[in-house]
Amino acid sequence: MSRLESLSPLSPSSTGWIPSSADAYSTFEGFCSERRYSIIESQSADALTASFDISAPPQNRTSAKIRPGTYVVFALSTAELAQEYPKDSEDYHKICQYTPGRYLGLVTSAFVRWNEDDGSTGEEVIVHFVAKYTPEPSAVANHFIPIFPVNSTEPMDSFALHTSILFPWIDHKQWTTFGVRLRVCQTNPSALVFELCNEDLERFEDKAGKDYGQLEFLDATLDDEAKDTLTRLLVAPFALPAEIWFDIRNHPDIKEPLCFIEDIDSLESIIAGGAPRDHESSAPDME
Repeated sequence: MSRLESLSPLSPSSTGWIPSSADAYSTFEGFCSERRYSIIESQSADALTASFDISAPPQNRTSAKIRPGTYVVFALSTAELAQEYPKDSEDYHKICQYTPGRYLGLVTSAFVRWNEDDGSTGEEVIVHFVAKYTPEPSAVANHFIPIFPVNSTEPMDSFALHTSILFPWIDHKQWTTFGVRLRVCQTNPSALVFELCNEDLERFEDKAGKDYGQLEFLDATLDDEAKDTLTRLLVAPFALPAEIWFDIRNHPDIKEPLCFIEDIDSLESIIAGGAPRDHESSAPDME
């Protein structure tokens, strides 16, 4: 059973839980080739649905509530996942007891999927990670754009991304090639929404397109462990159930992107009958 199939008993067609990127793309190079094609294709799509969508067919591309260019905090929805198990089951209780990390990111694509079976719709977004640190390994260390305000002696202010309301985090970086596809299960609205200025969203897309194009050349230079980590941080063609907050302030426990992988592994371990992994200490928090 593939990595994410073990997290849900529901059928992939009805939930968006489909085989992992390791199954969908046999090699790191194959994943990158598919990504480069999708970015070129997205340049002619409308602003609400264009950025970095790699699998939604045209009939699923309709207006969504969350606009690209919006910064959000998100976490895996264990409440949604637990509902797919009997309430008196051990899996249900262990999933409910697990507390996933919260992550900061930029919504770069938003669209609605239509379920042909029951006529229902569900919103999905693609979110690219924001982090305090640069991406690793060194081959992708420049795959980011700084976000203003920047507390640095380097002349990055003119290059930094700017938001309509001053970004509440100092010295943070907008990653351009790593993110996650989310199925929106719960939102926490706010009158205060942090959005990129229009020209800065375009600058992000331009930089991300160039950085994605470079990924395919890394296949021959990285070891297997690095390839696996990078592949798991790339936006995959399956959606994870998530809760989203629009007010990105007052989240002191924001985690670094690598912790997201550990959240997935911990939930796998719970469902497989093992003890959850320690996702609090193995990767740094964002201060």
